[in-house]
Amino acid sequence: MAGPHTALGEVRRFGEAVTAHQDAAVICRETGDRHGEGRALNNLGLALRKVRRFGEVVTAHQDAAVIYRETGDRHREGRTLGNLAVALRKKRQIRKALAAEYAAAVIRRDSSA
Repeated sequence: MAGPHTALGEVRRFGEAVTAHQDAAVICRETGDRHGEGRALNNLGLALRKVRRFGEVVTAHQDAAVIYRETGDRHREGRTLGNLAVALRKKRQIRKALAAEYAAAVIRRDSSA
């Protein structure tokens, strides 16, 4: 089921969606829910992408990928690295984008084996 922050994005209220994801990340961090924090940060990156704040998008996805790596969630780490690659391409950081996409592909390959 989609949360209110996801619903806000669906109705194109991206500024409010950004705030909702930021709030969710803080709550998860304060309550020690690392996995929830990773999910909130990845969703924050997607919402920030809609408002073209690519520097913040990169940071959100990088932070989410670290959390997923630390918690052992390889599937979400791979998806987040793919999202990071998109943001890096938007910033014209092609080498970093290729590195993120390669890391995502390695995770996808390892996960399907």
